[in-house]
Amino acid sequence: MPPLREFLRLAHATGTENEGRSAWQTGSDRYVPMLQILLGFLRRYWPIPRLFGWAAVTLSDDVEEVLSLPNVFSTPFAEEMARLNDGARPGTQFLAMDDAHAHDAQVRQVMDAFRREDVKERVGDVANRKAAAIVAAANGRLEAIGGLITQVPLDICVDYYGIAIDDPKRFTEAFMVVSGHLFGPPPVVQNDAVDEAAAYVRQVVSQAFEAERQQPRGTHTVIGRLLGTVKGGGITYLEAHAFLSGMILGFVPTDTMAGGHILEMLLRRPGFLAASQAAARAGDDVLLGRCLFEALRFMPINPGPFRVCAADYIVAAGTSRETRIRKGTKVLACTMSAMFDSRKVNNPFNFVPGRPASDLMNFGFGMHWCVGAFIAQTQIVQTFKPLLLRSGLRRAPGPDGQLKLRHTFPASLVVEFEVAS
Repeated sequence: MPPLREFLRLAHATGTENEGRSAWQTGSDRYVPMLQILLGFLRRYWPIPRLFGWAAVTLSDDVEEVLSLPNVFSTPFAEEMARLNDGARPGTQFLAMDDAHAHDAQVRQVMDAFRREDVKERVGDVANRKAAAIVAAANGRLEAIGGLITQVPLDICVDYYGIAIDDPKRFTEAFMVVSGHLFGPPPVVQNDAVDEAAAYVRQVVSQAFEAERQQPRGTHTVIGRLLGTVKGGGITYLEAHAFLSGMILGFVPTDTMAGGHILEMLLRRPGFLAASQAAARAGDDVLLGRCLFEALRFMPINPGPFRVCAADYIVAAGTSRETRIRKGTKVLACTMSAMFDSRKVNNPFNFVPGRPASDLMNFGFGMHWCVGAFIAQTQIVQTFKPLLLRSGLRRAPGPDGQLKLRHTFPASLVVEFEVAS
């Protein structure tokens, strides 16, 4: 099984076919990412490869099957996430459990603090206002990862979540280290550098709760709501701490990865960029979101979620490809491949903003589908919108205009654009 870094290297490689075409309205802007050549071979000839204690599922039906069976294909990071949440075993779980009833009960508790009705004003409007100010101040040249794509989620953590961020660079780095550790290939085991980053995360979150205790803001912030629920006996303090840490963990690193990959695809494919800019200029946020997340399909945040098989199981039983996965096998549910499976996805290599939502697995699938997706989608759309409204959006010349990574996460990409008159 190739390591995650190799997946990302290939995912960042330039693809083939029709570079620069922009007939996006009919879905005829065709693009084949480099890694999809290999995945296409697997989908056709070896759809469930097994090797050295690893297995992968590459077809959409099989990916859905694996991700729909949490009691058979368990999350490999649950115990480690709980340990890092508290700094000791057994720790406090955050949505990584495989028991559906316990998971759903915790989702309801989380959603009491992170409310859908908050999204437009507390997430979308804040993101758009912050992004517009950043773009306006850039004077035609902007380092768009740290300066925009990561910065706006940090601003939302302050304004909406209620976290004070005294050292944005260290804050971002710590959450990215923990995220890469937990959601990378198994086994997920103790690591001193990760423990140090997690200790900083706990410190920041604990200080935020203490500040809220000293000067309550009521239900204006997520942290205020969580603390109110603790006082009312609905959840424990450790659960509130884990909820807030987990939602930041799934927000800042993930949206940096998603936003960086979207920007790279827009700059790589003129047709993708033209479609997105047309939607932004039309003020159609729904279409803009479809354009951006269709672009992300071509360069997703990861190859897919990892699982560990808890009991012998036959995947795709009754088909010609049925395969027995042995207990203890590490499994990649390759959503990156599933989104290009022509058995389920029409015109998979065409850029089609209007394709059905069922074609997309950018936020996962099944019980562990990203609980904060509604926040991420709104934030990403409103962060990109002011940038896409600028004419002449392009890469900066030379190395500055190339996407650079740190810990597999986007770290830097400089863009240029026309200054508004």
